[in-house]
Amino acid sequence: MKCESTVNFVQGPIVGLRVLGPADVPQWAAWFNTPAVTSHLNKGAFPNTQAAQAEFLDRLSRSRNDVQLGIVDQTASLIGIVGLHHIDWVHRHGDISIVVGETAAHGRGVATEAIGLMVRHAFLKLNLHKLTAGMWATNTGSRRAFERNGFQLEGTLRQSFWHGDRFVDEIRLGLLRAEWETRA
Repeated sequence: MKCESTVNFVQGPIVGLRVLGPADVPQWAAWFNTPAVTSHLNKGAFPNTQAAQAEFLDRLSRSRNDVQLGIVDQTASLIGIVGLHHIDWVHRHGDISIVVGETAAHGRGVATEAIGLMVRHAFLKLNLHKLTAGMWATNTGSRRAFERNGFQLEGTLRQSFWHGDRFVDEIRLGLLRAEWETRA
């Protein structure tokens, strides 16, 4: 789906990050009903509706503790979402989430670049000190994308999620601004 605006909030060589709007809700909601997208996420156990997704977008749009942006490719098509959530302004940290909803974009560096753009925004514009991310241990692609941006393993929460026929661990990663600055 083409974006409503041609202006990206943040731009990289492969993708841009832009504000999400009501026109994005149908596509965004559909991703969370697609098993190929949700197979390693804490989504897909219950159907997602456009009404629920619109309510979520409305809540995030009013929040000063969350930044949710769409990931668009070079043709301005929405291919995913990336967010910075639970921003703690006193202790200066937040948690990054990402979903590349268009499966044709998987394995092309989209997540790595989108995470890098959000990290840069969080450290340079929002003046955060630390970023974290969590994922199922089975989500190796997501883990690699975060590690390529300098995130390090901080902990493993054992058997946190039910995946098919077994429980899987949750991996928690973290990145300090000082670590990121030495890489930049």
